[in-house]
Amino acid sequence: MSPSSKHALVVGASSGIGLAMAKQMAPLVTKLTLCSRSCPPELISSVKEHNPNVEVVHERLDMSSPKQTAEGLDDKLATMYYARFMLVHDLLSTLNRPGVRVLCVLAAGQANIAPNLEDLALKNSYSMNGVAHATVLYLDLMMQAMSQHAPNATFMHIEPGFVNTNLNENTWWYIRLPMKLASFLLAESPDKNARGLMQAFTKEEYSYGWKLLNKRAEEVPKTKFHTDELKEIVWKHTLQIIDDVLK
Repeated sequence: MSPSSKHALVVGASSGIGLAMAKQMAPLVTKLTLCSRSCPPELISSVKEHNPNVEVVHERLDMSSPKQTAEGLDDKLATMYYARFMLVHDLLSTLNRPGVRVLCVLAAGQANIAPNLEDLALKNSYSMNGVAHATVLYLDLMMQAMSQHAPNATFMHIEPGFVNTNLNENTWWYIRLPMKLASFLLAESPDKNARGLMQAFTKEEYSYGWKLLNKRAEEVPKTKFHTDELKEIVWKHTLQIIDDVLK
């Protein structure tokens, strides 16, 4: 991939996988826009260490929310799915070009529970397990739908595996301490993990369409839930939710 006039946007870039991806991306582009709630003093300089010539800018973007949003949406579903959808959808008219690649990091192809079509927002059928499966499946279907609205670009959902990040720092101590030990023994570092994820941006066979990928950027099988019918149902539902939020 030539860095000539290429611009990358990394959301969640202040730490963990996002920061590691930004560092890996720096040599491949001429401009990097980093989005996160905060901008640590060393953030931009640490990225520019990987390419002193890259232009790096930071834009504050807070995609977090209270436990439940004002619209009654679960905060995890709102942050991990609806906010991502809205960000990509707002950029959609500019993305339909060869060479454009969009990558969402969560758990591609891992949903194995049918969604509740009568309650896609899970307002009346909430469970932690339900939110987890819904978020993963909705992101898969989002990539599928976006690729049809911008067929010249590539839309990818990737599963990073077990990565040693600060994701559990704000959990209860009896969860945080065992997870710290497990991360130390079993998890990949963000830098090592990002090198695998970056292959999604460099493989020539990923030049268009939608892909579900594992942590080494290898395609994983689609499931019985990846249908045109369900894709359209979730697409219309999401647009309605966003319209309601913006009223």
